[in-house]
Amino acid sequence: MRPRVLALAAAIVLVAGCSSDESPEEGWADGVCSAWNELSADLRGLTDGLNVDSLTPEALDQLSNEISDRVDAVQASAQNLADAVADTPEGADQAVENAQQELGDEADDVRAGLDSAGEAIQSLSGATTGEDITGALSDAQAALTQAGQALSALGDTVAGYLSSADDTLRQAFDDAQSCQQTHTGGTPS
Repeated sequence: MRPRVLALAAAIVLVAGCSSDESPEEGWADGVCSAWNELSADLRGLTDGLNVDSLTPEALDQLSNEISDRVDAVQASAQNLADAVADTPEGADQAVENAQQELGDEADDVRAGLDSAGEAIQSLSGATTGEDITGALSDAQAALTQAGQALSALGDTVAGYLSSADDTLRQAFDDAQSCQQTHTGGTPS
C-alpha cells in the first residue's frame, strides 16, 4: 500500500510542477531577464581577483589568458541574451514584437562592446612594452565600459516596459520573476 501512496504523491508533485499559469510572453520576458542577470554578473566579475602586480612576460601571458577566458564566458552570456531576446512567443502581439526589436538592437550594442574588449585583450598578449600594455588595458576598459553602459540601457528598457501601454508586455515583464532585479536598477557599472 505504501508504494502506491508514494507513487500518487510523486505524480501529484509532477503534475503540480508541470502546470503553470505563466503565459508565453511571461516566459519570454523571464528568459530575457534571466540572461540579462547572468550577463550582468559575468561582466561584474570579469576583473575580480586578477593579479596585475607583476608585469613579467610569464605573468602577462597568464593574465592575458585568464582575461581572455573570462571575456569568452561573457561573450557566451551575451549570445545567450541575444538568443533569449530573439525567442519571442509565436503569435506575439505587435508590442512584444517591437520590444523584441528594441532589445535585440541593444543586445547587439552590448555584443559590439564585448567584441571590442576581446580585440583589446588579444592585443595584450602581443604587448612587449609598458606602453603597449597600458594601451591595450585602456582600450579594453573603454570597450567594457561601453558594453556595461549598453547592458544598463537594456536593463532600463526592460524596467520601462512596466509602464508600457500594452497590457501583455507590461504584465509579462511585471510577472516574470527574473525581471525583479532589472526593475530595481540592478545594473552593472
